Parts: sequence; structure tokens; C-alpha cells
Amino acid sequence: MENWLYNEFNHCGVDYSDINQAENYDNQHTKFRDYEKEFADMLDYLSLDNPEDMTLIDLGCGTGATAIYASKYFKKIFAVDISTVMINQAKKKASQENASNIEFINAGFLSYEHKSNPADIVLTKAAFHHLPDFWKQIALLKMNQMLNMGGILYIFDVVFHFQPENYITTINNWLSAFEQKVGPTFKADVETHIRDEYSTFNWIFEGMLARSGFSIEKNRTADEFVSEYLCKKIKETTIS
Repeated sequence: MENWLYNEFNHCGVDYSDINQAENYDNQHTKFRDYEKEFADMLDYLSLDNPEDMTLIDLGCGTGATAIYASKYFKKIFAVDISTVMINQAKKKASQENASNIEFINAGFLSYEHKSNPADIVLTKAAFHHLPDFWKQIALLKMNQMLNMGGILYIFDVVFHFQPENYITTINNWLSAFEQKVGPTFKADVETHIRDEYSTFNWIFEGMLARSGFSIEKNRTADEFVSEYLCKKIKETTIS
């Protein structure tokens, strides 16, 4: 490995290699997220004709919420996460649900090597912000290579859609809304996200997607922060 490569195993922001963080992740997130509804909304957004014939790669799968729901609809899921303890949580949940078509891999956006046939869908939910922008671009090039031509890239994450000059008021209003909904502890995690993690502006992010061989088919945000992107692979990329 080159000495200058980014080390994904050094967690930025909230440390999800901590077993306490992994065990509390679902308890915290289900205070403001409905995993089942999110998955149903994502399926509707993707408008797939035949998911039962499709292979899906879930990068940054966390505790497996998306992968486990996907296992009921898709042919095969590769669930990838950098955190061993998060993967272990996901495996336990998958076993309880008898989800036998999920393959769990302990790796990250940059270190995962897809050794099976190209996938139909690559998705990442609430994880891509752990990479700085330079390495996001590299990861997107790698995602392109994991997909069939015409394959789908779906990203759900914090992407800033507000004007940079309004950042103070906009971020403070967003944090206040979180505190009202889920309390001060999770507000502190969101502050950590803003301060120490690597969410970026939409105009930067959308340029990265274009340079990685993707066309943006749809994107939406309800609050100028949490965003969804549905993209298609329209050209092959090479890495040297």
C-alpha cells in the first residue's frame, strides 16, 4: 500500500469502531428515521422493474438496515462496511431475519474490491461523508467500475444545498431542529458531523458524479441537507 493513501480505518468524527456506538446506533437513528419507510421510499424512487433479478452493493452498510430489507427484494446483496463491530451487528440482525442472500465484507469505499460480476445497483446511505472530497472522487470512480453499463448509483447523505454565505444561520437552524426531535446527545453527534466529517456542497458533489461517468437522473432534498441522488452509469472509467 502506498504511504500517501487515505486510511479509511482511521475513523473521522463519530467513531463507529466503538462497540458502544455500534450498539446504540439503531436506538439513536430510529428516533428520527423509519428504516422500513426509508427503504420503501427508496424503492419507489428507483422505480425498478425486476429487483428480484438484480445484484446490489451496499457500501457503508452500517448495522444492515438497508441490506436486510433489500434481501427480501433483490437476488444478491454485498454489504460492505469499514467497522467490524457494525458488520457484526448487521450479521446478527440478518441471522434473526433469515436473510441468507447477503454477503458481508469488512472493507471501505476505497479498499473494497468487487470480485463478482458487475452489479446492477451500488448504493450508499449516510456514510459517504466520511471521505474527504479528493477521496470521494476516487471512490466514485471505483463505484463506476463495480457497475454494469446503465447500472444505478443511489446516494443518500448530507449534501449542502444552501448558499455558502448563509452557513451560520442555516446550520444552527438545522441543529436546533435535531435537538427538538431527538435531544441534545444526538445534536452533539450532528455537530461532530459538521465539524469533523466531510459533507460537501451540491455543486461540488454533482461535478464529481459527472467526472465519474454518471448522469444524475433525479435528486431531491427536503431540508437543504439530507439529499438523495439517483444516477446512471453512462461511460466506463479507468484508474491508473
